[in-house]
Amino acid sequence: MRPTRHLLCTRYSVAALVGLFVAAPPSLAQGTVAQATLARHSVRLDSLESAAVDRGEAIVRVLPTQFQKDIAVLGVVRIGASRDLYLRRVQDFRAWLRAPTRTRLGLFSDPASPADVEQVVITRQDANDLRKCKPGDCTTKLPASAMQRLHDEIDWNATDVQTRITAIARARLVEYVNEYRDHGNASLLVYDDREAVSASDAFVAVLTQSVMLNQTAPALASYLKTFPRGRPGGVSDVLFWSEDVVPRLRPILSVTHAAVYTPPELPGASLVVSKQLYANHFFEAALEVLSVIDVNTDAGARESYLVMERRYRFDNLPRGILNIRGKAVSGLREQLRADLARERAQIDRGLPAR
Repeated sequence: MRPTRHLLCTRYSVAALVGLFVAAPPSLAQGTVAQATLARHSVRLDSLESAAVDRGEAIVRVLPTQFQKDIAVLGVVRIGASRDLYLRRVQDFRAWLRAPTRTRLGLFSDPASPADVEQVVITRQDANDLRKCKPGDCTTKLPASAMQRLHDEIDWNATDVQTRITAIARARLVEYVNEYRDHGNASLLVYDDREAVSASDAFVAVLTQSVMLNQTAPALASYLKTFPRGRPGGVSDVLFWSEDVVPRLRPILSVTHAAVYTPPELPGASLVVSKQLYANHFFEAALEVLSVIDVNTDAGARESYLVMERRYRFDNLPRGILNIRGKAVSGLREQLRADLARERAQIDRGLPAR
């Protein structure tokens, strides 16, 4: 499997494992603007990284992970927009969630309705492959019960198999989102395409590795685990589905919960997090967090830092002779660097941030 760019709500995220943000050496005590500002948010840059960020360049690190199937990358860039301005753009979810690889997108109303998923289409390749689906051997991430339902309800000799499977998928997405709103992680699927994997357990394992999020915004981290309970005041939520297409990979249909929050314990910073609820290929879990941090707290401040982490749990990342994991790490790292550079360029041109 080849690497892909981030596929969730957006964008970007902060956080890191213990030992990632190593304090700068004493010789760097004078520091730069980036070092001084980001250090207050537990992000430690060395002198070269800090100087690059202050020049407007994007810097990216590959983060250590606890498990072979996990990949995480983190990047920082300085943009010419205040935190408040950037957040106003974020709140226009439909515009902000657009991305170069995103071919379809829909926001879910509350409660979700069939109108929300009218543009969902199951590809012909996926529809054909579902005919052979069985637990432990399926190209689509589904529970065993869904595989059985398809075998029971679909006439595989019909000429409109793709249309029929699309109709079932649309109805199930609406049910799934409403179940999640009512019951939270308890409603997330168990994937039986390979070995049985709980999407809820996989997400919690990924979230736990995000030390910075858990330590600096524990209320938000807890909310992602206990949704719909424990909602912090001031959180803005959106649930959406998207289809993303990247070269040499199957289109990926995913469902995501995104939340925007300004923690009272983090002066001068706001967070945008995205939590994968479902992906039909490749990903057992995903978490993305974007931290938007004012360069300074002056009333007229017009610049901010974007600190982004993308953290994924893949269903299969062998090293071996082909080194699939190494290729995925390299691809995700370079994609984040390119996305950060594009984000800065779009802000400079006065375009909506995305």
